[in-house]
Amino acid sequence: MSHWVAFLPEVVLSLAAMFILMRDAFVRPDGGGAAGGAGAGGDHRRMSVDCLVTLYSIAGALIASLWLMDASAPTDAMIALDGFRVAADVILLGGALLVVSLSRDYLDREGLRSPEFHALILLALVGMMVLVAARDLILLFVGLELMSISVYVLTGFVRKNPRSSEASLKYFIVGAFASAFVVYGIALLYGATGTTRLATAAEVIAAGPAGGDLLLVAGIGLLLIGFAFKIAAVPFHMWAPDAYDGAPTPVTSFMATGVKAAAFIALLRVLTVDLGGAAEVWKGAVWWLAILTMIVPNLVALSQQDVKRMLAYSSVAHAGYLLVGVVAASELGRSASLFYLAAYTVVTAGSFAIVFHVAGRGDRNQRVRDYRGLGWRRPVLGVALLVFLLSLAGFPPTAGFVGKLYLLRAAVDAGEIALAVTLVLTSLVAYYYYLRVVWKMYFEAAPEDAHTPPSPRPGFNLVIGTCVALILLGGLFPGRIIDRARDALADTPAPGMVVQAEDPPSP
Repeated sequence: MSHWVAFLPEVVLSLAAMFILMRDAFVRPDGGGAAGGAGAGGDHRRMSVDCLVTLYSIAGALIASLWLMDASAPTDAMIALDGFRVAADVILLGGALLVVSLSRDYLDREGLRSPEFHALILLALVGMMVLVAARDLILLFVGLELMSISVYVLTGFVRKNPRSSEASLKYFIVGAFASAFVVYGIALLYGATGTTRLATAAEVIAAGPAGGDLLLVAGIGLLLIGFAFKIAAVPFHMWAPDAYDGAPTPVTSFMATGVKAAAFIALLRVLTVDLGGAAEVWKGAVWWLAILTMIVPNLVALSQQDVKRMLAYSSVAHAGYLLVGVVAASELGRSASLFYLAAYTVVTAGSFAIVFHVAGRGDRNQRVRDYRGLGWRRPVLGVALLVFLLSLAGFPPTAGFVGKLYLLRAAVDAGEIALAVTLVLTSLVAYYYYLRVVWKMYFEAAPEDAHTPPSPRPGFNLVIGTCVALILLGGLFPGRIIDRARDALADTPAPGMVVQAEDPPSP
């Protein structure tokens, strides 16, 4: 199949990003322009058009991805055309739709009406989709850098805010180190296998003793370190709380959902599929990453008084839960990881949307104490946030509970009892800081001078309601979703994939 067709979703998004930038350069806002000044009204109308273009292009890319569902490509092609890619695209594009839909209120409130915001979102999304579809190490690095550079700029988008600039600088410096590890790892893997094509490299690895090739071991190790930075796995997570806290909240939501999901899906494909024949090289390291990433951030989150920062550490902890599926390296582990990623994407987008709505202009009211009485002052926001926090904690009947249950089963079936026990215990620890917010919302009265967030617009309520419905439906009827995930993974070309005993039927 032609590369233009294989890259059709990415082409749609790229053209939309170029359209937004060209429109800003050549089309004057209504009511004036450079000479007369458009005023706030013209800027608002321009941002509305940019937002619509962004939403329609993401929807178009989603349709194009689903259209490619029945397409196929040679095993050694540069880009994947399989169910794994389509499932990843659905998660990434669906999350981006939620973030862009919910971000409009924040951009209006903070006066951030630059069209670059939506163009950068689209370009970052292109990088994410290239990253998860790449079957060549060079293409993988191109997607990683396109995603990263766009998000560096988005993190510092509020140029007048020192915290935003500081977060962007920290993210850029750490991201540059991570990219260097990835590049060096790619170079060593090329030296060990003689190719940058992942499928060909998998065949070379399967034909020889992977553990005895020091070049291969070093290459996999450096590649794993680079990805550990991107998914914010402990001990490579120190940039995440500061970057998440300082970035504009919709960007934080985009980073916690899209960036983490793209990097994790790429890691899942590369390790369990292409480098599955070298599992003895990377499995022990990923095991320790999973253990540390479940324990450390959950303990640190206990003392956080800022809700946004608490959710940042929570995001790091969820990377640890997802790594359990990588260590399991089975069909159930991979499909459980995709299910959990989908649920996590929806609940995180909704949670951060409520956080920036409650925080008010300048994000002044985002401490835990600012949520006192919120459940009674704004019942719709209170109920939605309650569902999201219960899903993050892993309470039934939410999708978060089912996702953790599948990951737990995958760990037990793979004989990783220590991981399973750690997942359960750290989830219990997380109950404290999630339920602390719930307690403030419903069991503590707000002071008389407390900030009361404005009533959300109907569109905001509609998107939040959709997120709540998806979380509850995923918790009540998970079987069909997990079966679809397994079907999507069944046709993945996997010359080096880890093969284990057949999994038991879905619960």
